[in-house]
Amino acid sequence: MAKDQIHEVRVHLTREQAPIRRAHLEMTGTDVTFGVPGWQGEHYGFEPGTVPEYPGTLDYLVASVAGCLIGTFGGTLKARGITATGDDLVADAIGEVGVDDDNVLRLRRIIVRYTLKAAPEHREAAERCNSIHAHHCPNARSVAAAIEIVTELDFVPVEEKAGAPA
Repeated sequence: MAKDQIHEVRVHLTREQAPIRRAHLEMTGTDVTFGVPGWQGEHYGFEPGTVPEYPGTLDYLVASVAGCLIGTFGGTLKARGITATGDDLVADAIGEVGVDDDNVLRLRRIIVRYTLKAAPEHREAAERCNSIHAHHCPNARSVAAAIEIVTELDFVPVEEKAGAPA
């Protein structure tokens, strides 16, 4: 992709019955339904149990950034010969949401906690990858001016399996 070339991500949105919204992702034809689950719904005045619960836009935002980050981290590991697929690399993400002075919910921080199982000699390279990969992640870079991005690495040393590729 050329540096000066701009691509578009196209999404068609429909506001169903409040607070339900649907997005049609044109690239794949996938439909996504947004709601306001739990405390998000209560913040917006919906009594618990009165509307169907779907993940909220903040849930998807956290999942999108964290999903991109784990992919970028996995790629940086692979480039250094470290296996990072399946149960070898997993993550949990937490989005910290606050309420601004004007009562708007705002995602302030995304924390992604990786667990990487790899040979002990890969620890230093994995820690270096963790320290640099967020800057190379498209989603993290896109939101970093407004949302603090934190990644943490729990390195679990394991002996390599005989005949296992790196």
